[in-house]
Amino acid sequence: MAVAERDRGTESSFDLFKRILVGRRMASQHLEHTLLPKILALPVFSSDALSSVAYATEQILVVLVAVSVASARLVMPISIAIATLMTIVILSYRQTVRAYPNGGGSYIVSKDNLGTFPGLLAAAALLTDYVLTVSVSVVAGVFAITSAVPTLSSHKVALSIGFVALITLANLRGVKESGIVFAIPTYGFIISIYFLIITGLIKCTGGCAHAVLPPPGDILPVGTLPAASLFVVLHAFSSGSTALTGVEAISNGVPAFRRPQSKNAAQTLSIMGAIAVTMFLGISFLALRAHPLPSPEKSVVAQIAEGVFHGGFMYYIVQVFTAAILILAANTSYQDFPRLSSILARDRFMPR
Repeated sequence: MAVAERDRGTESSFDLFKRILVGRRMASQHLEHTLLPKILALPVFSSDALSSVAYATEQILVVLVAVSVASARLVMPISIAIATLMTIVILSYRQTVRAYPNGGGSYIVSKDNLGTFPGLLAAAALLTDYVLTVSVSVVAGVFAITSAVPTLSSHKVALSIGFVALITLANLRGVKESGIVFAIPTYGFIISIYFLIITGLIKCTGGCAHAVLPPPGDILPVGTLPAASLFVVLHAFSSGSTALTGVEAISNGVPAFRRPQSKNAAQTLSIMGAIAVTMFLGISFLALRAHPLPSPEKSVVAQIAEGVFHGGFMYYIVQVFTAAILILAANTSYQDFPRLSSILARDRFMPR
């Protein structure tokens, strides 16, 4: 009997620890109150898409500057083309969330309209993308931190692992709880980037601020070719299309929205699209006028922000929220990977 009581005491202690760490258990029929309003759904499902604007312009410049500095002038036409494509994709997903209110996104649409194999191909691509998004976004966020605080460069791996653990813990507490946690960094990023763009545009009326470049040894190699070929332009377009990353997340997570779910999801998708497109074009325009150069030590956004704000308080605010949104972009994977896996299991393509 003493052993049994001791075992119950151990189990009780574990349950207490688990409740403190991840919250109380909740039956599925009681989950209605966890459905997300639009103000929380935006940071939960859009952090990946919004964070993409923090490095999409940089990916275009990496390709163009490798040819020549003069080729960097193509960053704006390429960005406009990508923004147009993004608008088309968002309008398409608006139709998807209304037609398929149970979620599933590309998998369900492809399976119903093209067949089982195309659907499974889309699902496999999404599941792989969700895994990679966690690693890529967290590393990009840590890069933004080390751009502002170079002394932390030697701790990149430890910082990355720590942030993954933090996001995991936040999601174990629940979708709504993670939305509350992630709302401030997401909205902080949006406000800080718009403040950067508006300040930069105002300064352009009297001569645009120049980006503060890192030391020459920290700049990626600059080419000397006379012009960029069509292949280079297409390569830059492909690289910059990272701006579309995460656009599909809302269509996969429609069941997590408050009712009417399809309507709220479609409205959130439109808001996300408007924010992402305008921020992407704004950063690309400032990159065209401020002349930053890609560097493994200092991001393009950091170079522009330091030039616009002269390294002051707002420079660090932009870096802090850029790092936060990039790290929180991994949250999209935590929301959609389980949902898509559940749908695949329902269709008997994954273990139940």
